[in-house]
Amino acid sequence: MSEGDTCQFFGLRRSLDLTDLGAPIVLFGDETSFGLAAALRDSLQAGGALHLFETTDIAESRPVLDSIGLGEARLIARNADHTHLATAESELLRLGANGAQFVLTGKASSIQRVGRALKTAGVASSRIRAKAYWAPGKTGLD
Repeated sequence: MSEGDTCQFFGLRRSLDLTDLGAPIVLFGDETSFGLAAALRDSLQAGGALHLFETTDIAESRPVLDSIGLGEARLIARNADHTHLATAESELLRLGANGAQFVLTGKASSIQRVGRALKTAGVASSRIRAKAYWAPGKTGLD
């Protein structure tokens, strides 16, 4: 693909079954999660889903999200020492104060860290769905 090419997203995959989730839903992920966010937005049960993404480049990610109708998503700049995840954890806890269900996707280590923070804060495991799409040096993830 080249800059400016159009692309098409496909719907939710069986490897991450979200059919029984009800609103409100908070999705945490990264650039690899943009397609899932668009699919969730288009699903009936996820009306009003909130999106929080860690991204390598906010300036590049914002127009992509705008073009797929996710311009209201919150973006946090990823940094090498992972300190940005403390901001993500705080934001997720704030967004989830209303009993939201959480969908955590993207980088495996980020999912593990924010998932632990949610559980430590008392969020029941039944309110959290997670699927790692990638990890540095790993292949074969969904």
